[in-house]
Order: sequence, then C-alpha cells, then structure tokens
Amino acid sequence: MAVTLGLLCGKAGYLYGMRVIAGKEGMSNIVQWVHTVEDIEVSDFLHGGELIFTTGIANKGQDWMLPFVKNLIEKHVSGLVLNIGPYIKAIPAKVISYCNENSFPLMDIPWKTRIVDISRDFCNQIILNERKEETIGDTLKNFIFFPGDYAKYIPILECNDFDIEADYSIIGIKADMAENISTRKVESAFERIVYSYQKHWGGFKVDNLLFYVLSDFTDKEIEELVNRVQSEEAKYISINKLYIAVSKTKNKLKFLSNSYQIVLRMLKLAQRRGITPMFYDKLEIKKLILAVNDVSLLESIYDENLRKLEVYDRDNGTDYMNFLRMYLKYDGSVQKVAQETFVHRNTINYQLAKIKKILGNNLKTFDERFKIILAFEIRDIL
Repeated sequence: MAVTLGLLCGKAGYLYGMRVIAGKEGMSNIVQWVHTVEDIEVSDFLHGGELIFTTGIANKGQDWMLPFVKNLIEKHVSGLVLNIGPYIKAIPAKVISYCNENSFPLMDIPWKTRIVDISRDFCNQIILNERKEETIGDTLKNFIFFPGDYAKYIPILECNDFDIEADYSIIGIKADMAENISTRKVESAFERIVYSYQKHWGGFKVDNLLFYVLSDFTDKEIEELVNRVQSEEAKYISINKLYIAVSKTKNKLKFLSNSYQIVLRMLKLAQRRGITPMFYDKLEIKKLILAVNDVSLLESIYDENLRKLEVYDRDNGTDYMNFLRMYLKYDGSVQKVAQETFVHRNTINYQLAKIKKILGNNLKTFDERFKIILAFEIRDIL
C-alpha cells in the first residue's frame, strides 16, 4: 500500500518550490517509494510505482531527457521530478508534450531544494500512510475472522473516519500471475483506481488472494471500479488472468464474515467457469446456494439428485451429464437438442430414457426438473 502522488506532493509547492509541469491527469498514481536515478540504465532495476528524482548530472545537453522519460513510463514509474540547475537548465517542449500525452506527471524543483530533504519527507509520508492502511486492513480482516469481537474494532475504524452505519461490500481478486511474480502490480493498480473515488476502503491478503472492503460505494461505482481493474490485465505481460468477485451491497459491517465466505466461493466458481468479473447480485439462483453456509446440506442435495449420473459417466465413458444439461437448457425440447447435436430424435429419446432410469427421475414435472437444475447449480459452486 502507498499514497497517491497528488496527496504526497500536496504541500511540496510552498515547502520545496515544486511545480507540476505536465501530466496532471496522472497525479492519482500510487507512489510506493522514492528513488534518485541519474543513469537511464539504472532504471532497469525499478519495479514500478516509484517517484523518480534526477539532477541530470550524468548527461549532457537535452537529448537524453525524452528517452529517459519513455523508459520510466515503460517501467510504470509514477512520476518524475527534475532538479533545475546547472545540469538541467530547461525542459524541452517535446518532453512536456509527451508527458501530457501519456498523463505522466512531470515536476520540477529549484536547485536550492535539497533532494535529500524532500525525499526524506516523502518517504516518511509513505511509511505513515502504509501503517495507517495496514491498521485499517487488519481491523477489517478481524471483523471477518473474529466476528464475535465486533465491538472491539469499531473505535479503530471511527478514528479513521469510517461510517459504521454505511453499506459495505467486498471485492475478491484471484490473480493468475506468471511464475515467481508477485501480485504487487495488481495491488498497485487497484489502489490507484480506488483512490480516485476519495472514499474509505481497506485491503488485506489471504494466501495469494486479495480482498478489499469498500465503504459506501454505490453499485455503479463498484461496477465501474471492477471493470477498470479488470482492464489492467492487458497492461502487464506478467498477469495471465484476473478473476474478480464482488459481494452483495447494502451489507453492514457485522455481516462482513458472511460476505467474505460468499466471495471465496464466487472466486472458485469464476475460476472454474472462466467468468470474470462476477457480481453476487447478478447470479440469480446461485445467490441462494452461495449464501448457504452448511456445505453438507448442498452436497446431500447433489448426491440425491445427480451424483449417480456423474458416477455412471465416469465408469462408462459416457457424457450424459452434459447431454442432460443441454436438455434442460432447451426446456425439455427433444427437437432443439436434436438440432443442436445433429443427432436423430430417436437417439435423443433413447439417451433420455437411460438417464431417467439411472437417476430415478422422469423429468416430467416442474419439481422433478427443478431438483436436477438445482443440483447442477450446486455442482458448479462446490
């Protein structure tokens, strides 16, 4: 976790003479740390999210500046501060134009400003903000894992300006990353986006899963935020796939534990079915299944209504499960199934008779079909 560039530089104008020259649209970028870089080759060691200071001492003239900026943007750096003085006397117009085109924050400070002073100030701000966000994240995590101690954590959130009576939602993210790559890029992308809403939130990790609790976000804001995060997938070659699940809204703090369990199941479902993002409120009948905490009850429904057919498929190399799902999809229309599969109606009827015998279900009435449909829905989630 870190702080946005805009917040970090909020007082830098009158304290250090800092000016924003270009790329103001990128001031919502997250800053993870501060570095001084003078050689373009050194930038290969950057991870992304840094604020870079440079005096230009390792370069001559002005031609180095545009390649330097391009290299930093490729490294997903948050911004660049130029120390105007004997080595950088002016900023070329083409550099300013390029930074504006790419929403890359470009700032300057006068030579009299000591980089060590401003960088120490910024690093201290980053550390303090990280401690605050870790406290919020740990508190929200405690709400979920220790719901019995609910009252103990309320004062901590109130001290951080959270509205206890607001609606809360949980977003879960499963990032399929390239081998040996951390989820840091995903975390930075989410934080950069969520900061732009200027609302209260907190995040934590459980194993390799990311969870974010949002306070008083509207349904529209949540959907927009999720879609923006999902679009980050294409920006990083190290991210193979992002699976995102969102809990129901209009949910109070004391119900966070239930919402968390629902999001966990949704992430498994999203990964199994390849569906992302997944919103709880749009899952229709699956909402009921996801809200059931007694997994043994769901398993018993599946065992009673569908497991025999799954076992038969496994033992005999048949594909009756998928055939039955298609049959139910077309509301029991033999003609439509025949058209879809290019199989004669007599063969369809023969397979149906076999399935009915295995299941002990004639599939004629609404109740008989609904039990099978429900069992399929449970199978998708468990």
